[in-house]
Amino acid sequence: MCNIVSFFRSSNSSAQDDLSFHSLMEEITCSICLDDLQDPVSIACGHTFCRVCISTHWSTPQLEGYLCPECRKQCPRYQIAPDYRLMNLISKIQKGVQENVNGPGKGSQVSSEHGYPVQLVWTDGSGCLHLNESVLWDCFMNSESSSYPVYLLGVIGEKRRGKSFLMNYIMRALESQEKGEEFSLGAEDEPLQGFQWRSGIDSTTKGVWMWSKPFILGAKGEKVAVYILDTEGSLDIEGDRESCIKLSALSMLLSSHLIFNVASCLKETELDYMEMYLHMGEEYGSQRLQYLDILIGDWHDSINCGRDAARFYINREIEKLQKGCNYPKVLWGLKSSHTRCFLLPHPGKGITGEGQGRLQDMDEDFQENLRTFIVDVVKGVWHRTKMDRTGGALSSAHLPALLQEFVDVLERQKYGFSTPMEMFYVIKNQKILENIKMELAEFLSNRPSHLLPSTMRTLVSEKMEELTKKFTDSFLGPNTAHHTNLLGELETHLQEELEKFCSGYTTRFTCNAIGLGLTAGVGLYGVVGAAAARGTVILASQPAVAVAESAVARSVATGTVTLLKDGLSALVGRFFRGGL
Repeated sequence: MCNIVSFFRSSNSSAQDDLSFHSLMEEITCSICLDDLQDPVSIACGHTFCRVCISTHWSTPQLEGYLCPECRKQCPRYQIAPDYRLMNLISKIQKGVQENVNGPGKGSQVSSEHGYPVQLVWTDGSGCLHLNESVLWDCFMNSESSSYPVYLLGVIGEKRRGKSFLMNYIMRALESQEKGEEFSLGAEDEPLQGFQWRSGIDSTTKGVWMWSKPFILGAKGEKVAVYILDTEGSLDIEGDRESCIKLSALSMLLSSHLIFNVASCLKETELDYMEMYLHMGEEYGSQRLQYLDILIGDWHDSINCGRDAARFYINREIEKLQKGCNYPKVLWGLKSSHTRCFLLPHPGKGITGEGQGRLQDMDEDFQENLRTFIVDVVKGVWHRTKMDRTGGALSSAHLPALLQEFVDVLERQKYGFSTPMEMFYVIKNQKILENIKMELAEFLSNRPSHLLPSTMRTLVSEKMEELTKKFTDSFLGPNTAHHTNLLGELETHLQEELEKFCSGYTTRFTCNAIGLGLTAGVGLYGVVGAAAARGTVILASQPAVAVAESAVARSVATGTVTLLKDGLSALVGRFFRGGL
């Protein structure tokens, strides 16, 4: 996409134009990166920056607090508001600049009127994921399609391997289908637009982006909302490893159809991520991860490409994996009917050079195979809509809560994992911890109310020891530091729950003892006195602790009598004083 500032610098000449240019630059330029604003946000003092820029700038705490880079005022770190008016202004300017560059009628088939890229999830300088809630609700809830079943197409892979390029052509095809026209990838001379892309080595998007409007496809009176997700940084080996793994996991969990974009062949990196993908799918239910498409680009044999050649290649990979035991889930996944593969040849120098991504710039064999693959993707939309754990169809309205759940799960993990499987173990251990907590809550809710507090404390303590051992025996993965942290979290939780429960139980126990005495109906002192003489109050009848509880029961009975005496005396005194 043409840089706005560069365009105006090359086209302005008059003094008035220069004045207008500088005024415009102030509105659309980020003072941190000195480039066009990307996903502009305003902070508390009113100044505007790229979301990623200000987040990175504030990623390291300073003694003075979080200061605005322009006015140096202190601002709350998380008081960041999207500036939609400015975002729309920049989008319109970019569209106008592109039309000037390409000439009249040469604009993108997917124009800003039909949507534009928005950042759904972003990472800050410390590697934390942040969910853009305003985008989330605007895209999924504020439309007439919020009740339609959804198809979520996501793509992950190494940077600068054509992910955005691929998604833009898929969007062209979807738009033609949405309009009820014949399948089309656009005109031969039409420059490619949509998600940012360019040839070279630098990535253009960070985090998870999506197209702001779904494509609505209809068939036989039914409709489906098609959402497009573009993830950058998912397999960026040179970047922050933990952020890459989290972004990959998020894309995998959210997509109903995931395209795994691979260069040349399946390598150890891709196998690692696939192993995690399939483990996560099993952990969160088979319907969470539904359909995997392995797209191998830059295939060395331009003659033997497509689905049929891919089957032969995958069969060879299966044979290799069967000789080892490092990737059991990948081996199972490659045999699954929900996993397919496609071989795509090199696109040609016209695309990888400084071209504009036009169909006429592609090698003929690449264009033919690209069209075949995209036809398969678009035709499969109806069979790959998003399902819940039970197999029920999800609508757009379900997605905000689902995505928030995924982000929360991933952000609880801050242990510096360095491999995809290590992250899976971290998440799995966290889930086991939550199950242990729920088991404790259920145990406490089903405790009887007739035991003395001392007996109850002993029973609860024994249960907690049992749960602690159960948890330590279930640890997964080699990260002992992570295990230690989780065990400490569990022990703290158990101790807090023990004190809270026993305190409440003692209070209820005392109230029940008083209520029992008041409702006996044959004289309070006689009943309590008899109970004290027996060394028990109905409430304490356990043979194994008869001696100890006898003393406690006498104490309870004596305290109850004293309490009632004092209370009744005070009540009678107030009554007579009030009557005088």
